[in-house]
Amino acid sequence: MNSDYTATVFNSQLRNLLHVLVLKDKTSRHTILLEDQRYTLGRDPRNNIPIKSKKVSRIHGTILRREDAQHKTFSYWLLDGDLMGNRSTNGIFINDKRCLVQELKHGDVITLGMEVEGEYHILSDVNQLESLREEDFDSHQGGGVANTKRSDENKIHNSIDYDRENTPTIISSSDTLFISEPTVESFEENSSNASSADASEVQSDELSRLASFPEWSPNPIIEIDWSGRVTYLNPSATTKFPTLRLNETNSSHPVLEGLVQGIKKNSASSNLFVREITIKNQVFEQYIHYLSEQKLVRCYIFDFTGRRITATQVNESEQRYKAVLNQIQEGIFLVDAGSKKVLEANSALANLLGYGLDDLHCLSLNDVLFLSPGEVEQKIDFWLNNPNSGSETLSYRRKNGFLLELESSHSTISYGDQKIVSFTVHPVSQSLGTETIIQEQGLFDLETNLPNSQLFLEQLNTAIANSYRLEQLLCVIFVELELPKNLKEKINNKIQLTLLEGFSKRLRSSLRGGDTVARWQGNQFVCLLPQVRSIRDIGKVCHRILETLKPPFFLEHQKIHIKTSMGIAVYDEENNTTETILANAQKALKKSQELGSNNYKFIQSNIQAEIERLLKLEKLLNSALEKKELSLHYQPRIRVENKQITGVEAFLRWNHPELGCMYPGQFLPLAEETGLIMDIGEWVLETACFQHKIWLQNNVIKQPISINISGYQFQQPNFTNVIANILEQTDLPPHFLELEITEETIAQELDLAEKTISELKQMGVKICLDDFGKGMSALGYLKKFQIDTIKIDKDIVQNLENNSQDLAIVSAIIGVGKNFNIAVVAEGIESKEQLALLLELGCEEIQGNLLTEPLKMGDTTNFLANPTQSLTLS
Repeated sequence: MNSDYTATVFNSQLRNLLHVLVLKDKTSRHTILLEDQRYTLGRDPRNNIPIKSKKVSRIHGTILRREDAQHKTFSYWLLDGDLMGNRSTNGIFINDKRCLVQELKHGDVITLGMEVEGEYHILSDVNQLESLREEDFDSHQGGGVANTKRSDENKIHNSIDYDRENTPTIISSSDTLFISEPTVESFEENSSNASSADASEVQSDELSRLASFPEWSPNPIIEIDWSGRVTYLNPSATTKFPTLRLNETNSSHPVLEGLVQGIKKNSASSNLFVREITIKNQVFEQYIHYLSEQKLVRCYIFDFTGRRITATQVNESEQRYKAVLNQIQEGIFLVDAGSKKVLEANSALANLLGYGLDDLHCLSLNDVLFLSPGEVEQKIDFWLNNPNSGSETLSYRRKNGFLLELESSHSTISYGDQKIVSFTVHPVSQSLGTETIIQEQGLFDLETNLPNSQLFLEQLNTAIANSYRLEQLLCVIFVELELPKNLKEKINNKIQLTLLEGFSKRLRSSLRGGDTVARWQGNQFVCLLPQVRSIRDIGKVCHRILETLKPPFFLEHQKIHIKTSMGIAVYDEENNTTETILANAQKALKKSQELGSNNYKFIQSNIQAEIERLLKLEKLLNSALEKKELSLHYQPRIRVENKQITGVEAFLRWNHPELGCMYPGQFLPLAEETGLIMDIGEWVLETACFQHKIWLQNNVIKQPISINISGYQFQQPNFTNVIANILEQTDLPPHFLELEITEETIAQELDLAEKTISELKQMGVKICLDDFGKGMSALGYLKKFQIDTIKIDKDIVQNLENNSQDLAIVSAIIGVGKNFNIAVVAEGIESKEQLALLLELGCEEIQGNLLTEPLKMGDTTNFLANPTQSLTLS
């Protein structure tokens, strides 16, 4: 038989196989058909495959489709964490072996976060898929592992036996992908002589390379040299443009036509261009990057057929632009000339400086450049006034404290009133991994390679200036390594130096991106945490440091246990200079040592108490739902004219045996920070809707129930699906549900708010704009969104007696409500005087403790059954 024909049939069969992932936990089992280029899976509901398990990370893993253009086949690979290098907490295990990246084979058994189990199947028949799906279950809708959106399954799949031992393994290089015979099944199975640290480093490097391969891209990527010869085509380009071939020149092809000539003409002003090209009836957007040193042109092409430029397309264009930036090998970042904040950066810069992309967005130019704030200001002024000033060599700070000399060119962008400086950087040395460590300046400790006290003081001065200007928290942490006296006498200087190195590495790994750790003196280290969001974050870092340093060190066959003390000072009105914050952190360290080792102490006793309270609260809140400590109270709203109930609002309470009854303001902000708000929010919706359905069935009430929605909940991409599922589960008609959303929530993402509110209104759900009158854009929202009810902000209502401006605001709101045919409710009424003023202003609906406090379910039922007997409005 013809061998070419046999290979064609074999490849066709491989191409038509079904790749299936089965995920199951205690509450659910789902069978997922894999067809797309990429899937993310984890606890965050925005993932393609969301998983409800506390032991699973927000983005626990990524599944990538790998194309083999030569054999026209594909496979799926599973990576631990996301494509930015962030790994999961509890890891991914395939066939009981932990892995960072591995090609999935038929029969693989996968464990995520020690709790969720998976199986990978490669099937030849749709009937086999349906057989797997027959075993799926979900003990509570929306819980456990959520299924993904299914693609079209009406395809023909040929039969083939997939032999795992004889399946070729894909080997990678920096430029090409090719097929070889099997050599290694996973990166864990390296030579037994290699240390675990080496193996981990190999895995990490391989993971970074795999994540950046253009072969993964579903969009065409093409590279040509200065003569127009094609030097690279990714599989998508080969499929989309079959007439383009490697090592051939095809200057008449629309993708390549006029490309080199155009760049030669314009390369002096920029090295990144965008153009639109048309091939027959298809329209493409082509992003062109000119690599001047290599004399190469790289093109990234996106299908733009049939699209109109709308707000959505602008957003998509931004995403494509970011995708292009992240493929470019030179470091690129944008800085706001006024605030000095890093607005945008690409992966190449993150790799050069040792940060994650998200960490870079938290930095300013003062953090990145090895210059004083005054020198940075002078540089910005010079670049703004001299946009074509050429390139210069500047010293950049890496995350590990080392300095890296980079060739840096700059251009300026005007966006309205905003001035932006664009940086393009690459190492002075052609070796991308070469660091210029400026130790001769006496800024680094030679034993630990950490910054020394001199460099730390410079960075602290900069951080204090930024904290003052931006009104942000920062803190200084002194950490002292303590060795028992008997141990000091037993270990030699070499072991002590090795211990110091290991200690400093662990300490550095405990900090966030952008934080600094330096060796102060002897066994004393100092950490700087700039741009801290909350004191709770400081507490979490302190706990992480203690936990990281707790395990023993193994040095020359000796097991060494150390003790650690920490002293912390937080920037505030009293600790606002370098001298005072350092002195107070040292005092706190001494207090910590007096209390005993392995603890931390804040110089500010109120902060110490608050952090301990918050961390304890977080631990207790984690189990509140499971222990059934949450409950709902209900407060009716009343039409004053006839004392008729117009609705009822659900209020959340946390009844803890030790802490007592807690109100939402005492724990919901913490729930939002930790992500628990999603589980709590869904519980509130389910419980309130279920109870309201019971009231409706018993004719207790015929008006809607109002439920407050947090900003974090509202901004989830699947929020409307969650609402639809809950309404279906509880059998509550949509028009009996009213969702209360604040102005602040809407303002955070207007486009998303418009889309979400429109979808909810189409379902029949009512929308209430809560805390109305607090923001500046409130009136505009009434015109833009389909609002049913507005609730006047409580603070305005409670100031009516003493503030004529608030009286005028309320009067205007009531008038606007009548003109827009929107119900207006005054809530938070505490006194008869407030009620009298509201009635005088013409307010028709009211709510507040003057009428009745939020009641337990049983008391609410009694109230709703006899409202006129329970009310006293006079």
